[in-house]
Amino acid sequence: MMNITNNSYKVLKLTHVNGPNYEVALMIPNGQIILLPVHEELVLKFRLVVGKELDEAQIKELNGKLDLGDAYQYALKLLSRRPYTILQVRTKLESREYTKQVIDEVLDRLINAGLLNDGEYVRAYTRQEVAMGKKGPDKIKQELIKRGISEPIIDQFLVIYEEDEQIDHALKIANRLLNANHKYGGHMLKQKIIQQLINKGFNQQIIDKVLEQVELENHKQAENSILVKEARKFYQKHQKLNNYERKTKVISALMRKGFQYEDILTVYNSLCEIE
Repeated sequence: MMNITNNSYKVLKLTHVNGPNYEVALMIPNGQIILLPVHEELVLKFRLVVGKELDEAQIKELNGKLDLGDAYQYALKLLSRRPYTILQVRTKLESREYTKQVIDEVLDRLINAGLLNDGEYVRAYTRQEVAMGKKGPDKIKQELIKRGISEPIIDQFLVIYEEDEQIDHALKIANRLLNANHKYGGHMLKQKIIQQLINKGFNQQIIDKVLEQVELENHKQAENSILVKEARKFYQKHQKLNNYERKTKVISALMRKGFQYEDILTVYNSLCEIE
Protein backbone atom coordinates (compact mmCIF):
# COMPACT_ATOMS: atom_id res chain seq x y z
CA MET A 1 0.00 0.00 0.00
CA MET A 2 1.11 3.59 -0.61
CA ASN A 3 1.93 5.97 2.21
CA ILE A 4 2.68 9.55 1.19
CA THR A 5 3.22 12.30 3.74
CA ASN A 6 4.62 15.83 3.56
CA ASN A 7 3.40 19.35 2.95
CA SER A 8 4.04 19.91 -0.75
CA TYR A 9 4.64 17.67 -3.76
CA LYS A 10 5.45 18.71 -7.30
CA VAL A 11 4.85 16.62 -10.43
CA LEU A 12 8.14 16.27 -12.31
CA LYS A 13 7.18 13.64 -14.85
CA LEU A 14 4.18 11.56 -15.95
CA THR A 15 4.96 8.35 -17.85
CA HIS A 16 2.45 6.09 -19.57
CA VAL A 17 3.15 2.47 -18.61
CA ASN A 18 0.40 0.47 -20.33
CA GLY A 19 -3.35 0.67 -20.82
CA PRO A 20 -4.83 2.94 -18.14
CA ASN A 21 -1.69 2.74 -15.98
CA TYR A 22 0.80 5.58 -15.48
CA GLU A 23 3.80 6.37 -13.32
CA VAL A 24 4.16 9.82 -11.77
CA ALA A 25 7.41 11.24 -10.43
CA LEU A 26 6.83 13.55 -7.45
CA MET A 27 9.39 15.73 -5.70
CA ILE A 28 8.97 16.50 -2.01
CA PRO A 29 10.36 19.66 -0.34
CA ASN A 30 13.60 18.01 0.77
CA GLY A 31 14.41 17.27 -2.87
CA GLN A 32 13.71 13.55 -2.80
CA ILE A 33 11.87 12.03 -5.76
CA ILE A 34 9.33 9.26 -5.41
CA LEU A 35 7.69 7.23 -8.17
CA LEU A 36 4.04 6.28 -7.82
CA PRO A 37 1.92 4.00 -10.03
CA VAL A 38 -1.40 5.71 -10.78
CA HIS A 39 -4.50 4.87 -12.76
CA GLU A 40 -5.62 7.29 -15.50
CA GLU A 41 -8.68 8.06 -13.36
CA LEU A 42 -6.36 9.63 -10.79
CA VAL A 43 -4.34 11.42 -13.45
CA LEU A 44 -7.51 13.19 -14.59
CA LYS A 45 -8.96 13.74 -11.10
CA PHE A 46 -5.80 15.39 -9.70
CA ARG A 47 -4.61 16.82 -13.06
CA LEU A 48 -1.22 15.22 -12.64
CA VAL A 49 0.61 17.19 -15.32
CA VAL A 50 4.24 18.31 -15.16
CA GLY A 51 4.59 21.27 -12.82
CA LYS A 52 1.40 20.55 -10.87
CA GLU A 53 1.78 21.10 -7.10
CA LEU A 54 -0.29 19.22 -4.55
CA ASP A 55 -1.00 20.44 -1.03
CA GLU A 56 -1.22 18.29 2.08
CA ALA A 57 -4.98 17.71 1.78
CA GLN A 58 -4.64 16.61 -1.84
CA ILE A 59 -1.76 14.32 -0.97
CA LYS A 60 -3.83 12.71 1.76
CA GLU A 61 -6.72 12.17 -0.63
CA LEU A 62 -4.40 10.84 -3.34
CA ASN A 63 -2.90 8.43 -0.85
CA GLY A 64 -6.32 6.94 -0.17
CA LYS A 65 -7.15 6.82 -3.87
CA LEU A 66 -3.87 5.08 -4.63
CA ASP A 67 -4.81 2.34 -2.21
CA LEU A 68 -8.27 2.18 -3.74
CA GLY A 69 -6.91 1.88 -7.25
CA ASP A 70 -4.32 -0.66 -6.21
CA ALA A 71 -6.92 -2.73 -4.34
CA TYR A 72 -9.39 -2.54 -7.22
CA GLN A 73 -6.81 -3.68 -9.77
CA TYR A 74 -5.79 -6.54 -7.46
CA ALA A 75 -9.42 -7.62 -7.13
CA LEU A 76 -9.91 -7.49 -10.90
CA LYS A 77 -6.82 -9.65 -11.33
CA LEU A 78 -8.27 -12.21 -8.92
CA LEU A 79 -11.61 -12.32 -10.74
CA SER A 80 -9.92 -12.70 -14.11
CA ARG A 81 -8.51 -16.04 -12.97
CA ARG A 82 -11.63 -17.66 -11.51
CA PRO A 83 -14.93 -16.76 -9.80
CA TYR A 84 -14.89 -15.58 -6.20
CA THR A 85 -17.59 -14.86 -3.64
CA ILE A 86 -17.87 -11.47 -1.96
CA LEU A 87 -16.43 -12.88 1.27
CA GLN A 88 -13.49 -14.48 -0.54
CA VAL A 89 -12.53 -11.19 -2.23
CA ARG A 90 -12.92 -9.33 1.07
CA THR A 91 -10.64 -11.85 2.80
CA LYS A 92 -8.03 -11.50 0.04
CA LEU A 93 -8.06 -7.70 0.36
CA GLU A 94 -7.89 -7.84 4.15
CA SER A 95 -4.80 -10.05 3.88
CA ARG A 96 -3.09 -7.17 2.05
CA GLU A 97 -4.00 -4.80 4.92
CA TYR A 98 -6.19 -2.36 3.00
CA THR A 99 -8.47 -0.28 5.20
CA LYS A 100 -12.10 -1.25 5.68
CA GLN A 101 -13.17 1.89 3.82
CA VAL A 102 -11.06 0.97 0.78
CA ILE A 103 -12.26 -2.65 0.84
CA ASP A 104 -15.91 -1.66 1.12
CA GLU A 105 -15.61 0.75 -1.80
CA VAL A 106 -13.83 -1.84 -3.97
CA LEU A 107 -16.53 -4.41 -3.26
CA ASP A 108 -19.29 -1.88 -4.00
CA ARG A 109 -17.68 -1.04 -7.34
CA LEU A 110 -17.32 -4.69 -8.30
CA ILE A 111 -20.89 -5.51 -7.28
CA ASN A 112 -22.35 -2.50 -9.08
CA ALA A 113 -20.37 -3.39 -12.20
CA GLY A 114 -21.76 -6.92 -12.10
CA LEU A 115 -18.31 -8.42 -11.63
CA LEU A 116 -19.05 -9.83 -8.19
CA ASN A 117 -22.36 -11.62 -7.67
CA ASP A 118 -22.95 -14.32 -5.08
CA GLY A 119 -26.12 -15.49 -6.81
CA GLU A 120 -24.32 -16.08 -10.09
CA TYR A 121 -21.51 -17.79 -8.19
CA VAL A 122 -24.03 -20.22 -6.67
CA ARG A 123 -25.63 -20.85 -10.05
CA ALA A 124 -22.29 -21.58 -11.77
CA TYR A 125 -20.93 -23.66 -8.89
CA THR A 126 -24.11 -25.74 -8.65
CA ARG A 127 -24.18 -26.40 -12.39
CA GLN A 128 -20.56 -27.49 -12.24
CA GLU A 129 -21.20 -29.90 -9.37
CA VAL A 130 -24.36 -31.27 -11.00
CA ALA A 131 -22.37 -31.97 -14.15
CA MET A 132 -19.72 -33.81 -12.15
CA GLY A 133 -22.35 -35.82 -10.26
CA LYS A 134 -20.29 -36.44 -7.14
CA LYS A 135 -22.20 -34.39 -4.54
CA GLY A 136 -25.74 -33.95 -3.30
CA PRO A 137 -27.46 -30.62 -2.55
CA ASP A 138 -26.67 -30.66 1.17
CA LYS A 139 -22.93 -31.04 0.51
CA ILE A 140 -23.00 -28.27 -2.08
CA LYS A 141 -24.87 -26.02 0.35
CA GLN A 142 -22.33 -26.65 3.12
CA GLU A 143 -19.45 -25.70 0.85
CA LEU A 144 -21.19 -22.52 -0.33
CA ILE A 145 -21.91 -21.47 3.25
CA LYS A 146 -18.19 -21.84 4.00
CA ARG A 147 -17.55 -19.45 1.11
CA GLY A 148 -19.65 -16.83 2.89
CA ILE A 149 -22.88 -17.05 0.89
CA SER A 150 -26.15 -16.70 2.80
CA GLU A 151 -28.63 -19.59 2.90
CA PRO A 152 -31.47 -17.66 1.20
CA ILE A 153 -29.26 -16.99 -1.84
CA ILE A 154 -28.09 -20.61 -1.91
CA ASP A 155 -31.64 -21.96 -1.65
CA GLN A 156 -32.80 -19.64 -4.42
CA PHE A 157 -30.37 -21.13 -6.95
CA LEU A 158 -29.88 -24.66 -5.63
CA VAL A 159 -33.30 -25.63 -7.01
CA ILE A 160 -31.65 -26.12 -10.40
CA TYR A 161 -30.40 -29.45 -9.01
CA GLU A 162 -33.52 -31.44 -9.85
CA GLU A 163 -34.63 -34.57 -8.02
CA ASP A 164 -34.21 -36.86 -11.05
CA GLU A 165 -30.58 -35.79 -11.37
CA GLN A 166 -29.99 -36.34 -7.67
CA ILE A 167 -31.40 -39.87 -7.85
CA ASP A 168 -29.35 -40.66 -10.94
CA HIS A 169 -26.11 -39.45 -9.34
CA ALA A 170 -26.81 -41.12 -5.99
CA LEU A 171 -27.64 -44.39 -7.75
CA LYS A 172 -24.33 -44.35 -9.61
CA ILE A 173 -22.46 -43.75 -6.34
CA ALA A 174 -24.36 -46.60 -4.68
CA ASN A 175 -23.69 -49.05 -7.53
CA ARG A 176 -19.97 -48.18 -7.58
CA LEU A 177 -19.83 -48.89 -3.86
CA LEU A 178 -21.74 -52.12 -4.39
CA ASN A 179 -19.37 -53.32 -7.12
CA ALA A 180 -16.29 -52.46 -5.07
CA ASN A 181 -17.32 -54.40 -1.96
CA HIS A 182 -17.97 -57.99 -2.99
CA LYS A 183 -16.73 -59.38 0.31
CA TYR A 184 -19.48 -57.79 2.40
CA GLY A 185 -22.97 -58.99 3.12
CA GLY A 186 -26.12 -57.22 2.01
CA HIS A 187 -26.93 -55.67 5.39
CA MET A 188 -23.52 -54.06 5.77
CA LEU A 189 -23.52 -52.94 2.15
CA LYS A 190 -26.84 -51.22 2.67
CA GLN A 191 -25.44 -49.38 5.68
CA LYS A 192 -22.33 -48.41 3.74
CA ILE A 193 -24.46 -47.04 0.91
CA ILE A 194 -26.62 -45.03 3.30
CA GLN A 195 -23.59 -43.55 5.08
CA GLN A 196 -21.82 -42.77 1.83
CA LEU A 197 -24.83 -40.95 0.39
CA ILE A 198 -25.30 -38.97 3.61
CA ASN A 199 -21.63 -37.94 3.47
CA LYS A 200 -22.08 -36.91 -0.16
CA GLY A 201 -24.96 -34.62 0.78
CA PHE A 202 -28.09 -36.48 -0.32
CA ASN A 203 -31.18 -36.30 1.90
CA GLN A 204 -33.14 -39.25 3.29
CA GLN A 205 -35.87 -39.02 0.66
CA ILE A 206 -33.35 -39.46 -2.16
CA ILE A 207 -31.54 -42.23 -0.28
CA ASP A 208 -34.79 -44.18 0.21
CA LYS A 209 -35.54 -43.96 -3.51
CA VAL A 210 -32.04 -45.12 -4.37
CA LEU A 211 -32.30 -48.11 -2.03
CA GLU A 212 -35.47 -49.13 -3.86
CA GLN A 213 -33.55 -49.23 -7.15
CA VAL A 214 -30.05 -50.31 -6.20
CA GLU A 215 -29.20 -53.84 -7.26
CA LEU A 216 -29.00 -55.39 -3.80
CA GLU A 217 -31.06 -58.35 -4.98
CA ASN A 218 -28.49 -59.19 -7.65
CA HIS A 219 -25.84 -58.93 -4.99
CA LYS A 220 -27.84 -61.30 -2.78
CA GLN A 221 -27.68 -63.96 -5.47
CA ALA A 222 -23.91 -63.86 -5.41
CA GLU A 223 -23.75 -63.42 -1.65
CA ASN A 224 -23.94 -67.14 -0.79
CA SER A 225 -20.87 -67.97 -2.85
CA ILE A 226 -19.03 -65.01 -1.28
CA LEU A 227 -20.12 -66.16 2.17
CA VAL A 228 -18.89 -69.70 1.51
CA LYS A 229 -15.52 -68.39 0.31
CA GLU A 230 -15.10 -66.07 3.31
CA ALA A 231 -16.29 -68.74 5.74
CA ARG A 232 -13.72 -71.22 4.43
CA LYS A 233 -10.99 -68.63 4.84
CA PHE A 234 -11.80 -67.96 8.50
CA TYR A 235 -12.52 -71.64 9.13
CA GLN A 236 -9.01 -72.53 8.03
CA LYS A 237 -7.49 -69.56 9.84
CA HIS A 238 -8.84 -70.72 13.22
CA GLN A 239 -8.44 -74.49 12.75
CA LYS A 240 -6.13 -74.83 15.77
CA LEU A 241 -8.83 -73.61 18.17
CA ASN A 242 -11.31 -75.86 19.87
CA ASN A 243 -14.73 -76.22 18.28
CA TYR A 244 -16.48 -73.60 20.42
CA GLU A 245 -13.78 -70.93 20.02
CA ARG A 246 -13.45 -71.64 16.32
CA LYS A 247 -17.19 -71.29 15.76
CA THR A 248 -17.30 -68.04 17.76
CA LYS A 249 -14.37 -66.53 15.85
CA VAL A 250 -15.71 -67.47 12.42
CA ILE A 251 -19.26 -66.30 13.08
CA SER A 252 -18.09 -63.00 14.63
CA ALA A 253 -15.78 -62.26 11.71
CA LEU A 254 -18.49 -62.96 9.14
CA MET A 255 -21.11 -60.93 10.99
CA ARG A 256 -18.74 -57.96 11.02
CA LYS A 257 -18.71 -58.24 7.23
CA GLY A 258 -22.48 -57.90 7.20
CA PHE A 259 -23.61 -61.48 6.61
CA GLN A 260 -26.76 -62.67 8.40
CA TYR A 261 -26.37 -65.00 11.40
CA GLU A 262 -28.72 -67.67 10.00
CA ASP A 263 -26.85 -67.81 6.68
CA ILE A 264 -23.49 -67.96 8.45
CA LEU A 265 -24.64 -70.79 10.70
CA THR A 266 -25.87 -72.82 7.74
CA VAL A 267 -22.57 -72.47 5.89
CA TYR A 268 -20.53 -73.13 9.04
CA ASN A 269 -22.41 -76.33 9.76
CA SER A 270 -21.89 -77.50 6.17
CA LEU A 271 -18.14 -76.89 6.54
CA CYS A 272 -18.13 -78.96 9.72
CA GLU A 273 -19.90 -81.79 7.95
CA ILE A 274 -17.37 -81.78 5.11
CA GLU A 275 -14.49 -81.85 7.57
